[in-house]
Amino acid sequence: MIKLEKWFDNTTTEGLPLLLEATGRCPPEDVGGASGYAEYLDAISDPTHPEHEQMRLWGPEQFDPNVVDRRALEAAVNTLSEIWKPRRLTTRSK
Repeated sequence: MIKLEKWFDNTTTEGLPLLLEATGRCPPEDVGGASGYAEYLDAISDPTHPEHEQMRLWGPEQFDPNVVDRRALEAAVNTLSEIWKPRRLTTRSK
């Protein structure tokens, strides 16, 4: 889950995204939305589930939904900050 909050302060990061907290791991690519991710989690966590082995082979190796890749998330947020950072207007000379 991603939660964006607007936070104002007197620093150079005012109005830019900042990662405050992260919980859980992003779903694998092409998992089928929220309901597909829920089904995927059910299947990989239950060895008796009919699709357990197929989902373990399909998804990322050693997938743990509770592990957060904070560095990757911070890098993504920092990329957004760079994109959203106000730019100085420059005038073109004729």
